[in-house]
Amino acid sequence: MGQAKTRFEEMTPKERFEAFLTGKDMDRILCCPIIGEAAVSMIGTTVAKFCHSSDLMAEMEITLYKTFHHDSVGVGPDLFGIAEAMGTQLEYPEHDVPYVSVPILRDYKDLDKLPLINPQKDGRLPLFLEAVKRLDHAVGKEVGVGSSVGGPLTTAAALRGTEELLKDMILCPEEVHRLMEVSTENVLKYIDALSEIGIKPSIPEPIASGTLLSQKQFKAFAFPYLKRCVDRIIERFGSAPTLHICGSTKRLWQDMADTGARTLSLDNLEDLENAKKEVGHRVILMGNVKPMETMKYGTREDIFNEVKECIRKTYDSPKGYILSTGCQLPMGTPMENVSYLMEAARTFGSYPFDLGKLI
Repeated sequence: MGQAKTRFEEMTPKERFEAFLTGKDMDRILCCPIIGEAAVSMIGTTVAKFCHSSDLMAEMEITLYKTFHHDSVGVGPDLFGIAEAMGTQLEYPEHDVPYVSVPILRDYKDLDKLPLINPQKDGRLPLFLEAVKRLDHAVGKEVGVGSSVGGPLTTAAALRGTEELLKDMILCPEEVHRLMEVSTENVLKYIDALSEIGIKPSIPEPIASGTLLSQKQFKAFAFPYLKRCVDRIIERFGSAPTLHICGSTKRLWQDMADTGARTLSLDNLEDLENAKKEVGHRVILMGNVKPMETMKYGTREDIFNEVKECIRKTYDSPKGYILSTGCQLPMGTPMENVSYLMEAARTFGSYPFDLGKLI
């Protein structure tokens, strides 16, 4: 085996992923919790400082990996980074996640004025590119390094405002499609910039949730633009990305798989056993320990029980399963609970599976 094994494990994350993708034996199940800004306390900083420093971004992910030895690491620009680089204003609380304060697009007559980004210069995008390069240099031989980039619809919502965009889908759908073209082109620019440094992105697209959109709206306003992004990633990297959509997605699962995504990361609102039956033969499933109820407020026993349940439902999913949280961990989540998650992955997810432990 390669380097940097822990006292718990026989394989590095990269070795484990390679075995997973090629159908070979692994030491344990893959585990990729979505941690995010909840971990800034581990490096003694604030969210606001973290969001404006490539050094802190890289430091936090390196610290997380060396502490927990989970199976993937990465740095933004997450949901709003592309829109911010195009002119949307974000608010940066000291101890909470950033949020959109002033969307740039007040009137569609100004749509043609929105810029095509330069990822090397605009907004905080250069910080993310620098951070993933540093992260890759530090731990990339052992663990896969990625960059989470908000999808076209989520970017459009940050440019226009979510409520306005949802109303526009009914009142002026042709304008929404114009906006989606602009949004998509800018997401593609960042994907291309990542490809130049060999960092493969994942796509979170929460505004495409079935909680917000009908299936008809998803097919009209989300699907074609998501597919273009997935196709570009396949073209650039030779393999498809992970797609995460928050909230209720059951009626969208087939469409999500049709985008070409390799892995569907599912919110804890959905049942993994149902997903296995519906699309487990088409995609890798990922999820979905409850971020709030279990990871923030739960005990070690709660985490163990939920991990056991997730694995019981999906250990035999045809395309495979990756243990994760249902969404990003909320601020205030005890980092000790991430340790419990990894301990549970090793306890119940060791290969070959001991089915008696999962009952």
